[in-house]
Amino acid sequence: MDSRIPMPVQSILREYISLFHERIPNTLEGFYLHGSIALNAYIHDFSDIDFVAIIKRHLTEAEMRILSKIHQKIARKYKKAGMDGCYLLQEDMGKKQTETKKRLYFDAGKLEWGDHVTNPITWWILKNKGINIIGPKITAFHFDVDDSILVDYVIDNMNTYWLNRLNRNVKFKRMALLLPNKMVDWEIQWSITGMLRQLYTLREHEITSKVDAGEYSLNHLPARWHNIIKEAISIRKGLNRRYCDSKKQRINDTIECMKYILDYFDTSHG
Repeated sequence: MDSRIPMPVQSILREYISLFHERIPNTLEGFYLHGSIALNAYIHDFSDIDFVAIIKRHLTEAEMRILSKIHQKIARKYKKAGMDGCYLLQEDMGKKQTETKKRLYFDAGKLEWGDHVTNPITWWILKNKGINIIGPKITAFHFDVDDSILVDYVIDNMNTYWLNRLNRNVKFKRMALLLPNKMVDWEIQWSITGMLRQLYTLREHEITSKVDAGEYSLNHLPARWHNIIKEAISIRKGLNRRYCDSKKQRINDTIECMKYILDYFDTSHG
């Protein structure tokens, strides 16, 4: 298996693929990794195993139940290594969200149908840095992701998902002071590095990891935001170093930094 894949993940994938072939034979045609593993940024017990699987045909209801049980078995055995991905037909590779009908995806312990199981970021990482586990090489799939499509996607993502998340954080700002540090930490690393990753794509027209986006931003954002960015990077890396003086400051700086990044987007592409 590709040396870029951490050994614990290799064990999970071997067992998953073996179970799939055994219980739903002659169906799995391809399996590819994108996300943090492909970006060389996988953090053990923290990152997901992001994948795209290619199946020969749509699964029957009985096969869907079998696949769900396979995922449940893997999840019970490897509790902190969540799989997150979708099941596509070969003709779906590289297509826009609007061009594919409902497809199966697995996330947060559930196998469900979804209309938006892939996006331009999925395809960009697969095309440029994806890892082939089984099946045709990624170069066999002829698709491209234009810079304009990538930028349009992150702008839309910023003005929907991240704007809503900011509004939620503002709404529950006072309540957040009463939350355990672990919950506050999670929100800091998710929101700060997640938004900075969008900022990196807006400026560079490429995709990078959340941690690398944070490091990049330390060289491009005002010093006013450096402590909360360093805090977010430290949390994501599993380190125990603090850069803010109090929980209140961490919450306030997270919200204000999120506002700054959104304003940057509005100014750059208003």
